[in-house]
Amino acid sequence: MTRIEQRIEATSQSASGQTPPAFSHTSRAIAGLEMWERFSYYGMQAIVVYYLYWSATEGGLGLDRGAATAWMGAYGALVYVMTIAGGWIADRIAGAETTLLTGASIVMLGHIMLSTASGVHGVAVGLVSIACGSGLLKSCAVTILGRVYAHAPAIRDTAFQYFYLGINIGAFFGPIIVAALHARYGFAAGFGAAAILMAIGLIHYLLIRRRFLTELSPQTQAEITSPLRPIHRRHTYLIILGSALLIALLFWLLNQGILTAGRAATVLLIGSLSAAAIMLATCLHTLDRRDPQRLQVWQFIPVFFASTAFWSVLNQTYGVLAVFSDVRLNRSMFGYEISPSFTQAINPLFILLLTFPMSYLWAHLNREVSSMTKMAVGVMISGLGLLVLAPFAGAGPNEVPFLALVVTVGIITTGELLVGPIGMSTTTALAPSGFGGRFSALYFLTMSAGTATAGVISQYYDPTDSTRELLYFTCCSGIVLAIGTMLLICSRRLTAATS
Repeated sequence: MTRIEQRIEATSQSASGQTPPAFSHTSRAIAGLEMWERFSYYGMQAIVVYYLYWSATEGGLGLDRGAATAWMGAYGALVYVMTIAGGWIADRIAGAETTLLTGASIVMLGHIMLSTASGVHGVAVGLVSIACGSGLLKSCAVTILGRVYAHAPAIRDTAFQYFYLGINIGAFFGPIIVAALHARYGFAAGFGAAAILMAIGLIHYLLIRRRFLTELSPQTQAEITSPLRPIHRRHTYLIILGSALLIALLFWLLNQGILTAGRAATVLLIGSLSAAAIMLATCLHTLDRRDPQRLQVWQFIPVFFASTAFWSVLNQTYGVLAVFSDVRLNRSMFGYEISPSFTQAINPLFILLLTFPMSYLWAHLNREVSSMTKMAVGVMISGLGLLVLAPFAGAGPNEVPFLALVVTVGIITTGELLVGPIGMSTTTALAPSGFGGRFSALYFLTMSAGTATAGVISQYYDPTDSTRELLYFTCCSGIVLAIGTMLLICSRRLTAATS
């Protein structure tokens, strides 16, 4: 039995204490901390790629553009790998609430490092810290809300609506605030603002922490503050020592020039795919050959690749599309040229605008269209987004209309609203009995593999060569469309076989 399944079982066997209302100290504490973390996370992400490749005279480090976008892919993949690690740490070592606080503190320290340190090594320490902290925080915030409202599904749904509203607010305003400070005062001010935003979130959480804990039953308090299956303290020390040695080794490899951006992204990609392959093989090996649930494992494989393909497109936003916005886009508005980092607010804006219409659409299509079909359509839609930019390959500086990028991001975001929530739902539906936790981890691995893929392929984007730029957009779009079509065919065959 996996840690997530044990967590669910432990929760279901616990006595049902008094459940706080949806808009309670608990939901305000968790949703507030997540909102401020997203403020800082997306704010920093809006400017860091420019810091990596802009010249020293522009305040940057002067790295190659391909290396800069590859580092963004490696960094994003590490966030999702640490999400899985965060769940394990919460269950076996520290408890969810302590892990949450630790993650938030590490994120803040990472932003401080970015704002004060100089050079590639300082950026590496800052980004690794933020990735690790965000992974710990992300997994534990969801865990705490799920445990607190385990016995009240209707209230839980409303509480998660507040939670996701906080995410979207932070994702929208974070890039705007940090980009504005960067444009006026430089990169250090932008990174410093991200640190301050995270500090505000931590202070807010600590101010209401006691009140939110006291409104919970003793059973629920124990579930979120203590590990469910604690390991021996000696093993904890060994894990800490091993992690420290691994980090030291990674920075030594970086200092020696062995661990390059492309290699880091490639290692994370291979690691994510290998871990997924091992987990799927274990599921097939464990299930009896005559068990019909083995078919569900095989059906998940095209879902895995389709989800990976989608995340590889979405995460072009922080790499290739960020570069495109810098070197191609006409950013003049009302006689003023805005910083390219402001374009990072387009995606969360579309999410805020389209979430409720898409929810209405899903409610009316659920009876007619399968989740796998909707996911396949979402993947194909996201692939079409990159194709919008193909006609502008080789354009000069400031020649591409701003509307072209808005349309591109809008199309990709529409695909995101189909793939993101429905991808997890499809994964849950296909999980065999007793494998729910492992399949949840598999879905996070699609995010890690997709983000790493974005970093790997971004090295082939060259805005100085119109032919390569055209091939990049058309090939990426064509491959994603083909994968989405494959999933659609699998979905229709499955529907025909089960009807």
